[in-house]
Amino acid sequence: MILEIDMGNTRLKWRVRSQSAVVARGALGIEEPLDLLLDEINLYRSVINTACVASVVGEILEQRIANWCVEHFGLQPMFARSSIACGAVRNGYRQPQMLGVDRWLGIVAAYRAIGGACLVVSCGTAVTVDLIASDGVHQGGFIAPGLSLMLNSLEHGARQIKLDPMPSMLGLTPAASTSGAVYSACAAMLKGLIDNGVQHLSKINRESKCELIFTGGDASKLLPFYPQARLIPDLVLDGLAGVLDLTQ
Repeated sequence: MILEIDMGNTRLKWRVRSQSAVVARGALGIEEPLDLLLDEINLYRSVINTACVASVVGEILEQRIANWCVEHFGLQPMFARSSIACGAVRNGYRQPQMLGVDRWLGIVAAYRAIGGACLVVSCGTAVTVDLIASDGVHQGGFIAPGLSLMLNSLEHGARQIKLDPMPSMLGLTPAASTSGAVYSACAAMLKGLIDNGVQHLSKINRESKCELIFTGGDASKLLPFYPQARLIPDLVLDGLAGVLDLTQ
């Protein structure tokens, strides 16, 4: 069995996979003790023979997870890195290794799922929007602060702004309260970013349909604006599995 780990800025997502079947999954805070993960996967501990990791958190935390895998499974984990190409997918960066591995794996997984032009929207600590043409060539993307970063910057940077809890549904209309105005503005800015990506991809792929794929912890807050979009919560882990399958 394979232990797959996605180490993001805020959360560590994981799943245990037996070939194409996912048998367990979960998440914990990136700074939480890894013993919590061990408790979750203890049932599969003796049969895990491969560990692979996608990480955007730097060498210190990567070494922490590597040491943990060696200690508890006797395995050196494989760390995914961004590359020039993976199957039909081509990295659009001038320096391919500089593309965040989470974005790269999301791009790979999205194209494998759609098989055509698509816009990948990841809504986490940052919101990233990546454009993939119908031939699998990455056309670049956008990086913006995520909802939490936007809200925190306003609360800490503006003395008179104190926000009420975020509503379950975000709106785009002018609001008659400070909190409502902030939430609507954040939603409008992120929707504008995504719409801009859609417009650019439509110009590149005039003769083919462009699909929208959402992932990330805050995706559910923006999905109501895009009922045609497809939500793939484990997109990075799917990309990790796809890269691993191509190298076995």
